[in-house]
Amino acid sequence: MQRSKSEILSKALARIELSSKKKAKKAKKNADCHEAGDTEEGMASLWFNGELVATSLTNEAAWKDGVTLKIGSETFSVELNPPTIKSLLLPDNIMSGFPVMPSLQLEFGEKQFCNYIWYKSTNHGDEQASSVPASAKEVLNWEAVGNEFLYTPSLLDVGCYLKLICTPGNARKASEVTSEMTSSVRVAAGPGDCPFDARHLYTKKQTADFSTFRVMSYNILADTYSKDEFAQKVLYPYCPPYALDISYRQQLLLKEIPGYNADLICLQECGLRLFQFNLSPALETMGFEGLLRCKAGEVPEGEATFFRKSKFALISQHDIVLNEALLGDPAQEVVLDKISALPILLETLQKRNAIVQLSILKVLGFENQYLCVVNTHLYFKPTYPHIRMLQVAIILNHVQKVISQFCAGGVDDGVDIPVHVAADTSHRSPQIVEDGMHSRPQVAVMFCGDFNSIPRNGLLELLTTGHVDSVHRDWTVCEDKEQHCTTLSISHDLNLFSACGFPPFTNYTGGFKGTLDYIFADKKYLEVESVVPLPSEEDLSPHLALPSVVMPSDHLALVCDVKWKL
Repeated sequence: MQRSKSEILSKALARIELSSKKKAKKAKKNADCHEAGDTEEGMASLWFNGELVATSLTNEAAWKDGVTLKIGSETFSVELNPPTIKSLLLPDNIMSGFPVMPSLQLEFGEKQFCNYIWYKSTNHGDEQASSVPASAKEVLNWEAVGNEFLYTPSLLDVGCYLKLICTPGNARKASEVTSEMTSSVRVAAGPGDCPFDARHLYTKKQTADFSTFRVMSYNILADTYSKDEFAQKVLYPYCPPYALDISYRQQLLLKEIPGYNADLICLQECGLRLFQFNLSPALETMGFEGLLRCKAGEVPEGEATFFRKSKFALISQHDIVLNEALLGDPAQEVVLDKISALPILLETLQKRNAIVQLSILKVLGFENQYLCVVNTHLYFKPTYPHIRMLQVAIILNHVQKVISQFCAGGVDDGVDIPVHVAADTSHRSPQIVEDGMHSRPQVAVMFCGDFNSIPRNGLLELLTTGHVDSVHRDWTVCEDKEQHCTTLSISHDLNLFSACGFPPFTNYTGGFKGTLDYIFADKKYLEVESVVPLPSEEDLSPHLALPSVVMPSDHLALVCDVKWKL
């Protein structure tokens, strides 16, 4: 039945007749019968409301719900594009207290319209050791325990197999055909209390109205960096190998991230597969839309932004690769001109594959309010703060270009307000003229990410004060003197502040403990209502450092409630 929409129905019916007659002939031959004699046996026709459908129609016009296909003496009801399950799998690692999410691939179906029934096996337990089945296939008794896309096993489920029966559906209809999958493993006991459980006590409820929204920024440690021997033996030797595996960590992430009830989620080091098959499907069922931009050079991880659709609507995306923008975007011309005099520096900057994910969101509930969400992950090498400052200069140029064009109606009319780079350190860029501001879109910036910079670095000075001088020590920290920028000062006009302040640490490993992650908010439009406290060293030290069996990343999630200045 895989036929072209534009094909004439007569050709499709002829193909069906041919296939039917071949099958009938083969069946009779196998049964050692005489060959088919009745040529009418395989004739095909299409009927609707008792009338023959014209064979001159196209397939697209002829085939629809309610038509009947007759092949010889047999009659078939036709269902057009029925919601269908192509694949249904359960994870290989299931723990009590952590959500279980099926891997579900649909055709013509949507997860939110499917019907789910979860079961657990009942013939289990130490007291019935002799009756414990050797595998899920031998389970005889099942008890219904849930009816949502995600199911969180309880302690009472430990030792049980799980089974999911799913009926696919979409906004128009549900299928009559179900699919069933039984877990290959039993539910195991979870690792106990996690430090993020205490943080969830502050975020039990979603933000109440449109004037407030909750933001989360979190480097979740990409699978590509946690699964190799270097990570297991050098970076995180204190973490059991099974707890570094993404099949284990994704369970913690599926519990931790939704538990903050954030309206805006910015993730760094989000793996492509984790986004596609875990985070995005799970968060979509909770009312989120997700966007992912992987780093340059076919790196299978990058930045992901999720927003709650009841609070925001996506207007446009403006993601860039930083090294490509430096060479190709006129907004970066001044920066490029200044560093071209230092070819080694330019080469080093060009080798970095960092990107910035930039999304313009409409704030629902307000007529003219927008949010410019900026999400990035800067170069990590500690002795290269000058590279991070240049990366941020490129990002800020891009941010102000996008906002300027957006406020001007999406047309590049020469009113861009770029980041200013000059040898004259007394030069400051002009302020944004606010004439007629009430008639223009009001765009607030929310800049999230792993900046790989501690609070005393020049990068933080640049972001929070709007200026870094050419004599700042960070320009000359690098051991390669050919990369020292001693004539460069950078200024910008964005009025940013660190929404979560400057905690003792956001990265807590065996080799380093310090603050590298930030949420920068626009002081002109936004103010902080509350910040969710981070775990203390006392909370984390029982497992030595991060990641651990109770924490999925080497970083901590930053979470705060932000309020619009109305």
